[in-house]
Amino acid sequence: MQRAGRRRGVSVWRAYRWWLVGVTLILIGAIVGLFFFLGHQNTTTLTNTSRSATDPQVMNNLALINDSQFSKVGTGDLSSPLRVIADRPMLRGPGGKPEFFYWGAEFCPYCAAERWPVVVALSRFGTFSRLPETISSDTDAYPNTATFTFHGSSYQSNYLDFAPVELEDREGHPLEGPTAAQQQIIGSLNPDGSIPFLDIANLYLVRGQSFDPGILAGLSQRDIALQLTDPGTPVAKSILGVANYLTAAICVATGDQPASVCKASYIQFIEKQLPRSPYAPTPSPSASLPSDLPTTALGLSALLPVVRWPRREERDRRGWGEG
Repeated sequence: MQRAGRRRGVSVWRAYRWWLVGVTLILIGAIVGLFFFLGHQNTTTLTNTSRSATDPQVMNNLALINDSQFSKVGTGDLSSPLRVIADRPMLRGPGGKPEFFYWGAEFCPYCAAERWPVVVALSRFGTFSRLPETISSDTDAYPNTATFTFHGSSYQSNYLDFAPVELEDREGHPLEGPTAAQQQIIGSLNPDGSIPFLDIANLYLVRGQSFDPGILAGLSQRDIALQLTDPGTPVAKSILGVANYLTAAICVATGDQPASVCKASYIQFIEKQLPRSPYAPTPSPSASLPSDLPTTALGLSALLPVVRWPRREERDRRGWGEG
């Protein structure tokens, strides 16, 4: 009897042990599944929310860039990205101010790089009250380039209107579409749909990259903004150099307003080298040229390419209509 009781006790223990093992395995499986689910959810969330508020320290660093730093950079040894648009009336925004039209996409690494000088230049004429940060696609060239996005941004200026269009998000999903007027600009001045594309009041355009995005590789948004405060860094030379070109083009459009920006001697120097559309406002008397302007300034000695608006018969043939 005693042996039989012992055997029954062993059997019960074995059954209980296997039951305990089974429950443990189920719990482990549930925990692993939960972690996998949460991990997947986090990945999805990060992918869908790759757009966030810009670090205030980044904006503070941008605000620290002063006129002497812009002057030291000049054009940063860069050739001008600007092409003059001839034979087309000025582009103006809803309030009658010159319009700066931007065409790009969040996934695009070249747009990611170009937004830096665009933001720097525009900040000299107005204020961004909202300017989200993002990174370019991780599957394109120069993956994960730190930048801003103009989707959801807000900009105010007394001197110009800013009209940005971000076509797609970082994953290639549609974001915004152009208006009929913007589509006409793209069709006539950027027929292959290249991004980034800038139209500064129908006086100058920029098509494609203005500098090598590779110099931003591995840098966070804060890293880039910090390097902009040192005019000796390659990042500052590229971004501030392009920003100075864009600033000079905007000054042409605004008739050299505000004077605190446009009358800077190095901006006047660049501006005077730019071919001018007959529709550009007449410039006011300019400041004297600096004696110490960096000679790098000025890969501008050769005339820039001219973009001419097609004659009426050519427009009719292409079906563009009146611009």
